[in-house]
Amino acid sequence: MSVPTFTHQPLSQILDWLRSELGSGGEARLLVPDPDAGHALNLYPGETGPAGVHRPYLSWQDAADLLGAHFLTPTPAGDLVQLHFRRRQTAPRDRSVGRYAAGSEFSRIDKLEDPHFLHDLSEALTRAALQPGARVLSLGVNGGRELALLEQVYPGHAFQVLGLDLEPSALEAAQARHPAYDFRVQDVTQPGLSELGRYDAVLALSLLQSPGVVQEDLLRALRSDVLAPSGTLILGFPNARYRGGELSYGARMLNFTRPDLSLLMRDVTSARRHLQRHGFTVYVTGKYEVLVTGVRREGRS
Repeated sequence: MSVPTFTHQPLSQILDWLRSELGSGGEARLLVPDPDAGHALNLYPGETGPAGVHRPYLSWQDAADLLGAHFLTPTPAGDLVQLHFRRRQTAPRDRSVGRYAAGSEFSRIDKLEDPHFLHDLSEALTRAALQPGARVLSLGVNGGRELALLEQVYPGHAFQVLGLDLEPSALEAAQARHPAYDFRVQDVTQPGLSELGRYDAVLALSLLQSPGVVQEDLLRALRSDVLAPSGTLILGFPNARYRGGELSYGARMLNFTRPDLSLLMRDVTSARRHLQRHGFTVYVTGKYEVLVTGVRREGRS
């Protein structure tokens, strides 16, 4: 079967063809101008090179995400490359395993394999300017993978770290990863946070939009009762989900098939304003997870 060639056709036409092929057969192959040749000429997407319209691989990766497909390894073909798309297959959730328990699909996610998240969380932790012996609190810690960044950002520092979560099996995995840290089962929506003492950095990643969490109430409690006078608060808001083992961009509302960023933007803006009102310097960064980092000035609450 011959592979069709697209050199000067508009992207809209190519996407329609890809959508049809993936819908009918689950796979699609096509020949397009080699993006490397376009980069060598410093072309922008949509500009025309010797073999046709230049589109970088990032454009094709985004197209795959849009269409719910994997973007497989391209094959060189002279001035062209053969692209290969395969429809993602999502395994049904195993209902016998808790959504956030050890062995669940969620427990398989390693956010430190996302270059954007790795860079942004490292930057946020650097802004915290933690000293040896600093106290760090992680809310909704689950398996504790992200805590590995503490050692990477601050090599040789010994911190007092406490991780809280509702899932005992996830905390067991976290304890196995970080035997020097402490972990306990605790519901952050219930009274008791003020009994934990003061912390120099508080992390709440992918937590504030969880059921039962009232963002304004939790922020108020953390700011007033938990964070040290010159502490740093790092909040994470998911802007993606995993589909077929790959990150798919965009926050999704219940029963929406495509991303809708309205709730994400509302929550991020609300958190930013709350922190700024109370004397924090605030940074908003991220792609697949938006981080709101608040660094508090001494003496403001």
